[in-house]
Parts: sequence; C-alpha cells; structure tokens
Amino acid sequence: MTRGGGRSAPWCPGCIRSATGMRKQMRPFVCVRTFEPRHLDFNELARERSPSTPWKELTSHDQVGLIRRALQAESFLIDPNCEYVRYWDLVIAIALVFTGIVTPYEVIFMKQTKPYHWLFIVNRIVDMIFYKDMAMQFFLKVEVQMPGKYGLRMLRSPSVIRRRYLSTWFPIDVVSMLPFDVFFLLVEDAKSMSGITILRCIRLMRLVKLIRILRTSRLILRWQSFFAISFSTQKLAKFSFILVLSSHWLACVWGLVGLTFGPELCDEHGERLPLQVDVPLEHVSWITTLFLGGKYSPDNPCNAWHVYTASLYWSVMTITSIGYGDIVPVRNEEYIVCIGCMFLGGVLWAYIIGSTCGIISNIDPVEGAFETNTDLLNAMMREAGVDTAKRQNYREYLREAKACDTMGHFRGVAQKFSPQLKGELLLHVSSSWVDTVWYLKNAPESLTMDLCDVLEAKFFSKKESLHDLFEYLCVIERGTVVSAGIILTPGCTFNIDFIVNNPMLRKRDPTISLNYSLIMCLNRESFFELLLKHAQFERNVRKAAMKIAVSRCVLLCAGKSNHLAMAKSLPKSHWPSLVDMFQDIDMVEDEDTIVSKTREKFIGSVSQGFVVGGAVPRSSSRPMSERGTPEGRLDALEAGLAASAAAAQLQLAELRCLRVEMEEHCSI
Repeated sequence: MTRGGGRSAPWCPGCIRSATGMRKQMRPFVCVRTFEPRHLDFNELARERSPSTPWKELTSHDQVGLIRRALQAESFLIDPNCEYVRYWDLVIAIALVFTGIVTPYEVIFMKQTKPYHWLFIVNRIVDMIFYKDMAMQFFLKVEVQMPGKYGLRMLRSPSVIRRRYLSTWFPIDVVSMLPFDVFFLLVEDAKSMSGITILRCIRLMRLVKLIRILRTSRLILRWQSFFAISFSTQKLAKFSFILVLSSHWLACVWGLVGLTFGPELCDEHGERLPLQVDVPLEHVSWITTLFLGGKYSPDNPCNAWHVYTASLYWSVMTITSIGYGDIVPVRNEEYIVCIGCMFLGGVLWAYIIGSTCGIISNIDPVEGAFETNTDLLNAMMREAGVDTAKRQNYREYLREAKACDTMGHFRGVAQKFSPQLKGELLLHVSSSWVDTVWYLKNAPESLTMDLCDVLEAKFFSKKESLHDLFEYLCVIERGTVVSAGIILTPGCTFNIDFIVNNPMLRKRDPTISLNYSLIMCLNRESFFELLLKHAQFERNVRKAAMKIAVSRCVLLCAGKSNHLAMAKSLPKSHWPSLVDMFQDIDMVEDEDTIVSKTREKFIGSVSQGFVVGGAVPRSSSRPMSERGTPEGRLDALEAGLAASAAAAQLQLAELRCLRVEMEEHCSI
C-alpha cells in the first residue's frame, strides 16, 4: 500500500506477535474496525513526524506507530461480515417471517387486540427490532455493483452510505413502521357500520409491513457464503417457502373478501349473532353461503381459525388447479378477486413446477453425463453387434467411472481459485498420501500443494495390467491393486522408486488392478520440474534416489554372485565387486571422466568374456558449473551404479542360458 515511490515498512516480529495476540483476545461480536485500508506514502508519513528524518532511518517501532495512526478509521462504521451482524440477520429473519405470516392473519381474521394482549406486545417488540435495524443502516457498510465494472465494491464512506440508504430503502422502512395499531386504538370506539368499514380499512394499512419482506434477499446474500447446503436444496427450500407463503396470502385475500362484503356474524365478544338463514342479497358472500346453509358442520364462522382454514383450503385448491367446487364465489366482486387469484396461482404453480423439474434434472451433472454416455454406448454397441456378454462389462465400467468423473469436475472447479486457495483446497482433499512416501514426509507445504495440483486421475477396470505407470508415482484413491504379490488398498502408494534416473535400477514388478481402481498419478518429469523451485529439498530427494539405487545395485550384485557360485562355471573372483566399483570412481573429477572410466572398465571385462554388453546410460546432464559439487558427485555415483547393474543383469541372463543348456545336455 505505497504511493509516490514510498517504501514498505519492515514489520518487527515482536510487533506482529503482539498484534496477533490482540486479535485473538478480541471478542467475536466486535464489528467496528479500527483500521481501514488506504494508500500510504511512507516518505510523507516520515516528513509529517520529522521533516529532517527520512523513512528508512526511522526505527521499526516508529514506523509501526506511524502506519497504525495513518490507518486509523476516521468514522464509526459496522462491518457487514462480522459475527454480530450475522446473528442480527437471524433476528431480522425471524421478525420478517413473523410479519409475513402472523400480521395478515391477525389483521383480517382476528378482532383488534387490546394493549394487554400478548400479540400486541409481540408486535411492539418486532417494531423495536425494525427501528434498531433502520438505525444500523446509517452505519453499516454495504457492497454495491459499480457501473461498468465486474464484482462488488465495499462502500466505506459514511456520507455515501447514508445518501444511498436514504434514496433506496429508507422510505420503505419508514412507511412499513408507521404505528397503525396505535392509531386504530384511538378510533375503535366507532359503533356504526360505516365506522366499522373505516376501521377495517385502517387495519388493512398494517399490511404495508409486508414490504419489508423484500429485504430478505439482502440477508440471503450475506449468509450465502456460510451455507454448506447445495444450491439445489436451497432452491427447493425457497420454492417450498414461496408456495406456502403464497397460499397463506391468497387465503387471507379470499377471507378478506368474504368478511368485507358479508354481514357481521359475530359480536365483539366472539359470540354468533342471531341471524336468519336468508341473508339480504347485498350482504351475501362465500362465508354466509358456506356457514349459513352451505354445509352441515360444527364449524363456527365466529372462530377465526375455522374461517382461515376454509380460506386456505380454497387457495391451495386454486393454486394447484384441483377445483372441488364446494367453496365458490357468489357475487361479482368475489368473481373478480377469484379470477385474479387464479391467474397468479397458475403462473406461480407453473413456475415452481418448471423450476423444480429443472433442478431435479441438473441436480447431479455426473449422473446426467453417465446416463447420456450409457445411452450412446448402448446405441453404438447395438449397431456394431457387440457380444451381449461384453456389453455388461462396458456399461459397468461407465457406472464405476463416475468416481473419476467426479474427481475431474472437482479439479476443474479448483482451477478457478487463486494459486494459494487452490493449493490449500487440494491439500485438504488429497495430501494424505504424502506421508506414505518416506522421502516426502518433510516436504515444504508449497511443494505438496504443487504436487497435489499436477496429479492425474486414471481409472482402470478389473484385472487390468498397470505396466504403463512405471514412470509415475501412483496413489490408490479407490479400488484394490496387487503389486509384487502385495495387496494395496486406498491410501497406499507404489512405484516410489520413480525418482531413480536409471530405469534398470527401478523395480518392474507386475501390477494388476483387482477391481475398478482410481489411481492418482504423479508424472516423473512434472515432479522434477517442481523440485527446481526447492533446491534444498531437491538434494534430499536425490540422496533418497541414491540410497534406492545403491540398495538395488547391491541386490543385483549379490544375486549375480549367488548364481555364479551355484553354477561354478566362472571364477567368482573375476567379477568386479561393488567395492572395486566405488574405488574406481573419482568423486572429484567431472562426470564425463567418470562415465568414461566406468565404460572402459566394463568394456575391458567384455573383452575378457566375463560380461556381455555394457552400455552405460547417462543419469543427468548438469552444466559444467555444477560438476564437482555434491549433486554432481551423486550423478556420477549413480552412473557407475547403472553400469554395474547393467553388467549384473546381462551376466545373470547369460548364466540362466548356460543353466538351460546344461539341463538340456543332462536330459539328453
């Protein structure tokens, strides 16, 4: 954060430790940041403190103090991503749900609640919550979409935040929190029918609070990063909530129509008035038709719950297009409202059904790809006339390969992250195998991240040979593999000797997949390219490669000597021992001289008839500046061991041929 050629400040370890300790001691509900990021000119900061002292001559303590004072927050603002705001969002969500469900039911189906009623008290508590939330909006940072730019930007200017709130959500919040309940208490003494109608209209003004439901989208956006629920599940839950809430609101609308155009059936105490069965035509509604002669039932029109249940039954029936016909409109006003509800319900039902079908069809992309590939495979096998017994094997492979496809999709998503986050994500998922490779246990974390990134997923069927993986370090992710007579399960590794340069000194044990196996493979070339970034650890790996090569060479020489002793056809003393090989290698000379001496020694042995062949492969191609270094001597030693291994293998082959000839001669 420098500007104008300023230098970055050297942070002292003590200051960093103290700052870390302060952060750990901070309470989780502290949401007011004391520091704000901004551009700093270090030289300007130094001139403000002392015009004659440049920045680089200040002590670390003075530099830290200047930076801390320069980054101090200039105003009181609340961070929207802190823990306190998240818990406050839960409180607001509960208040919004209460407003969306209870308020319409209370306004339409219930009598006016008295000040001592529990519902009146709860409403006042909800109002206080909304008042506090409105006051917080003047001090809450917000993320906005900047015109012509991608992504979101955090607004940190108090004046900009307040102007934006006053021009957007503030009018809605003010209107939704007007005290209509208190105003209704002042005029509820009206006793005439016209007064009752006016009071009912005033009560309907309380439904303006439902506008606050629109704020739910803002809460969901703030909580979206903290949800570990799949988006398909979230959408299904959202559609279910919309369906229930819409049914509830349509029920309230239908109940409002019946109660408004019908007569008063109950007194102020909730008792049914003595009315005749024949209601005047101007006061007929679906409620009078239903409860005063439409059905023989113990339901009471003075019971708010009975009326609401009948309205909810009608709304669900209308939205789902069932239409039993037992609750119908009976006057023109009800027909108009019913037509509007049917339009809204039909559109809502079609939207929910279509969206749900789309979610279900795309809920698992791997499963969708598997079904498409299986159908294509069946069509092609049918056209090609593939044997019926083999068709099942192909279909079974596609089904089992879904694990490999899932891994591929996951790695594709991981590639979208920044290098650091991608490495950490892959490290959490596929780093357990590192501890099973002895020379990688102390590998740097950055190297482990890179290794997890370059792993290749390969999937094999039952009883399939893995002979093509000798150039890879293999990690079993799924399935069972047998290598050199040893059964390997998930988490095991094989081909750990792929770091040895000479292929003759690597094991080539037969490896077979016993069942469907997912193998994560690390290419040898990619591994050594990554090692170039870690010179110190590269030396450790090369030492490990030399240990493996020496042990393999000793085993080869021991096996050769054993065969010579058993065959007794050649004197054992004629074979150059491993000690002689080590003594003939000059550890100081350059690699070309060492390889040349090694080749001449074995060519001389060939001329005496003791060895057949003897080409020595080069182990590396280090530049002249590195010859004579420990790494160069290690390369030279491995070159000599390669020659010894080649000679041992060739003599072993010759002895086996000689033994076969002797057995044939004896049999004759």
